Amino acid sequence: MKLNILVTTDVHGNIFPTNYTSRDNVEPYGLARISTAIKEFRKNEHTLLIDNGDAFQGTPLLTYALAHRDQQKNPMAQAFNYLNYDYINLGNHDFNFGQDILFDFIEQNEAPLLTQNATYNNRPLGQTQIIEIEDKKIAILGVLTQYIPKWERDVNIEDMTFESAYLSVKESVEKIKNDVDYIIVCYHGGFERDLDSGEPTESLTGENEGFQMCDIDGVDILITGHQHRSIAQNLNGVLVTQSAYKGQEFALIELDLQTGEKSASLVDASNYEPDQDLLDKFKPLQSLTQDWLDETVGTLEGGPILVTDAFEARLNKHPLVSLINQIQMHRTKAQLSAVSLFSDSRGFNQTITMRDVVSTYLYPNTLVLKKVSGHNIKQYLELSAEYFEIIDGKIGVNPSYDWPKPKHYNYDMMDGLDYTIKVSNTPGTRIMDMVFEGKPFDLDRDYTLAINNYRATGGGDFYMIKDSETIEDLPDEMVDILTQYLEDHPIVTVNHKDNIKVIV
Repeated sequence: MKLNILVTTDVHGNIFPTNYTSRDNVEPYGLARISTAIKEFRKNEHTLLIDNGDAFQGTPLLTYALAHRDQQKNPMAQAFNYLNYDYINLGNHDFNFGQDILFDFIEQNEAPLLTQNATYNNRPLGQTQIIEIEDKKIAILGVLTQYIPKWERDVNIEDMTFESAYLSVKESVEKIKNDVDYIIVCYHGGFERDLDSGEPTESLTGENEGFQMCDIDGVDILITGHQHRSIAQNLNGVLVTQSAYKGQEFALIELDLQTGEKSASLVDASNYEPDQDLLDKFKPLQSLTQDWLDETVGTLEGGPILVTDAFEARLNKHPLVSLINQIQMHRTKAQLSAVSLFSDSRGFNQTITMRDVVSTYLYPNTLVLKKVSGHNIKQYLELSAEYFEIIDGKIGVNPSYDWPKPKHYNYDMMDGLDYTIKVSNTPGTRIMDMVFEGKPFDLDRDYTLAINNYRATGGGDFYMIKDSETIEDLPDEMVDILTQYLEDHPIVTVNHKDNIKVIV
């Protein structure tokens, strides 16, 4: 007798099959498409449906809904309840909006929460579930990456602790493995090593511990996420899965409860039409969101600044980067400002709408003012410069920023300072010709730096920024800061400077 386990992960608020770049945009992904598939697979009597985290950050629909949460429940909780999810796990982005929104999401879900390695006031947020099917006992555990304190604002995780996912699973499995027939682990985290060679694919910081988990005796199935990869294979006798993000696909796991035989495949959401009943459920909210996105917030002098080639926009700093830095410096009065260009950032039309803003600044980051030494500024730029690599004699992207997880957001561009990146130099010695206010950059003095909270807390392993003094931690989200500036300046002039030279 077979048990089917259907797993979504990293849906990131994508209920509708759209990227919101226009009212009529249609994309081949989204939970509404997955819903149609789920209804088909659910015809099998023994089917479990699990979500593995990062559910409600990432779309204008959720941004609008969470800003008006007094008017409706969290849309992703509503969608999960509509689909009768059996269990949910949390992801790191589910903590981005603060504890009220997080706990509302947990409470509004009818499905039990699995996440056991995160505590609030010394109590685990979730717990292991043990079910019995046809005289077979199945334990389902949930954990998430322990790295959240490295990224998240302190206020969002106050009175919370995050244990190593590996250690949490190992301890739990030791306790229960003799009392159950199968153990399924849901881990919102990824793999730290190549699945074939076992060689590290990243610094072994503890952010991802999936490879190590497959050495835990007693684990039968490991469901992973976080890295947005497409994985369905065996590793050291453990069946492992991971799915692409935005609801592009979901994992189908089949477990024969009598023989123990197990297999997994990834189901492509694009093969299914959207579930109209689910879309209708959110039609009023979608309409309000689209109206909000079409609101005009400002006008650019001189024409649009749209991103048409992301690599070119990083290689030769795009005017959009200059504008965001300009706004950050205006808001904080900082001497320096740094920002990355997020994947899929679209830029601004000449007439700027909220659609442009939220499609350009994709994360609920806040702004932090830091006091940073000249030496740490240089260290920071050196680490950022590792983004580039010489490939076949030309400047390209360091492959580690593309695989196993795209990390283009870890290349920052700074304004207020002129500098050159000589890519052919050894990493750590690439930053040259640093000039501040027309004079050679002084490594021995301090500077004020405006930066987002992710980088300020050391996100991307920029610990030299984390360890620098915080002058001010602004509570407003960057989308609100950008919007306020645009509304306060009816005609916006972009003070674009060609201050970063990237050379071979």
